[in-house]
Amino acid sequence: MAITLIIISILCVSITCVIAMFYQLSTQRHEPCSIQEKFKLAATGILAFIADTLGVGSFPVTIALSKLWGTFEDHELPAVTNGAQVIPGTLEALFFIQIIQVDLTTLLTLVIGTCIGGILGGQIMTRLSKQKLRLAMILCFSGIIALLIYKQLGAKASHHEITALHSWKLGLGFLAMLICGSLTSVGIGLFAMVQAVLFLMHLSPAVAFPIMTVAGAMQQPLTTLVFLKQGKIPLKKTLILSGFGCLGVLLVLPIVTHLQQQWLHSLLLIIMIYNVFNISKTYFEYKKLLNADVVLN
Repeated sequence: MAITLIIISILCVSITCVIAMFYQLSTQRHEPCSIQEKFKLAATGILAFIADTLGVGSFPVTIALSKLWGTFEDHELPAVTNGAQVIPGTLEALFFIQIIQVDLTTLLTLVIGTCIGGILGGQIMTRLSKQKLRLAMILCFSGIIALLIYKQLGAKASHHEITALHSWKLGLGFLAMLICGSLTSVGIGLFAMVQAVLFLMHLSPAVAFPIMTVAGAMQQPLTTLVFLKQGKIPLKKTLILSGFGCLGVLLVLPIVTHLQQQWLHSLLLIIMIYNVFNISKTYFEYKKLLNADVVLN
């Protein structure tokens, strides 16, 4: 019964967001998009959501390919990554919540924390300048890279991994997920952050997929609605990305439970480092340009 209510909640939030996206698209002026650009968006959607379904996350892949192909401006990426996640993320959540059992109190507490964080973060982050947004992305990506390196090089899996949180640990998990949810508003993928939180709290990797996909399926539509209200999403390109993202999800769902997590974390680490390098390069180039302009004036 509880699982059914969670599924209904996911569908209600996601459908509401999708209707709002298409309605706003219908009221906007025509957004030009060439055949070449559509091909890049389609390829990005498929690759990003293959990675998402595997637990790597769509955000870092979308950002990496956007920097490579120039499909989006830096300041558009937080809204795009959240908006594109809505439909494919719903498919993932509906799949994982039915095949992997997880403690419902833990699941609901962490998901609620993520949703509150997503709403608060969306309100705050939409007011940041381009440079502050880039700096926030650099700092957050760097923090996740540090955690991934720590896990890859030094940390061993606990022999006492747990599948549920209780008492103060549940409250701590709620606060951690609230922060994770808020950081998605600057284009930082939820999956890597959730895996880091679960790892630090000694939760079993087995519960990671239902927690992070359900959290994403509830939080990202709410954050996207905030971005829609602010008029921050290039909807046509985002919906192309999302549509082909669904194809990426469906391609990999049959094999996802048989893959090793170790090499996936290594892949995520490489993508994160690539993103930090590219965003840092843009940040310092723009800063240099601003400083030169101040000197000339």
